[in-house]
Amino acid sequence: MKFILSVLLVIPFASLIAQDMEITVCANNNSLTVSPDDDNSDKLFVINTSSSADNNFLTIKVADEEIDKDWKRNFFIYDSADNAIKDFVFMKDESYCIKISDLYKLIQPQKDYFIYTTALPKDPHKAMLVKVARQLVCKIKIL
Repeated sequence: MKFILSVLLVIPFASLIAQDMEITVCANNNSLTVSPDDDNSDKLFVINTSSSADNNFLTIKVADEEIDKDWKRNFFIYDSADNAIKDFVFMKDESYCIKISDLYKLIQPQKDYFIYTTALPKDPHKAMLVKVARQLVCKIKIL
């Protein structure tokens, strides 16, 4: 009986202790932080061409991720017709990036594009057995 009462008292505080994974999109001194578990359809990250230099990057940083070490996370940019545009490159310390000058060559200003993430097993045989579910990170637009 005491055990059940203890569990019932701890459950409301468990959500305060648990940390959700956060994804931060950064470019040109701007950033947007989202949770992939939320509905991010209204999240928009704007890249301003006037403040961009050739060596700037669109960077994604992942914090508080609780993923098995045998899995890998990927990030992609898609257009509004659901065509893959470009994949982010994995860097050290759980960050991913795309050079903004390369991105300018692939996407058109004033159009909406979408950043998605997936997680797959690193083992190719296991990856074939998993149905990939993309999660929307945010929309991006170049002005």
